[in-house]
Amino acid sequence: MAVTTFPSTPWWRIAVALIVVPLVASFAFAIYSPAYEGLPNMRERVIRTAVVVAFFGAYPPIVVLGIPLIFYLRGRVRASLANCAIAGASVATFPWLCLIVFFGPDEAWTNDHITYHNGMMTLWGLLEAVELLAEIAVFGIAAGALFWLIAASGLKNRPPLKKVFE
Repeated sequence: MAVTTFPSTPWWRIAVALIVVPLVASFAFAIYSPAYEGLPNMRERVIRTAVVVAFFGAYPPIVVLGIPLIFYLRGRVRASLANCAIAGASVATFPWLCLIVFFGPDEAWTNDHITYHNGMMTLWGLLEAVELLAEIAVFGIAAGALFWLIAASGLKNRPPLKKVFE
């Protein structure tokens, strides 16, 4: 059976997207949810939060999950906006899903007496975990869309209207 190959983007565009997208997503998340309440002004809180999110929450999943996924899917799956958004949400959410499933929600972001009862996660704890995963998935979708814009939006050999939703 013949293997269908799809047009793929140049490696330099993928490399630029892999550098720029996690940084932009980290700043967007830092603006949405700045930490470090003890710092004097909002600019300082956003910058420091973005650095922590970038180096611990954005670049490691890209290196561990995103790059192998690109190698595997390149040429096999069309680089459409929807596919890039789904891949972005998956890469962003999967590490947090594993942390929640295997270690449970940490008391740093939950109310421990509401989340757990006799060592078991309560319904409220499950809702908090789903809320966290949904927030991360939304930023992953936006990051995947930005990745598509940088890396794959200008592919040749396809009509302009079909580039977005194929």
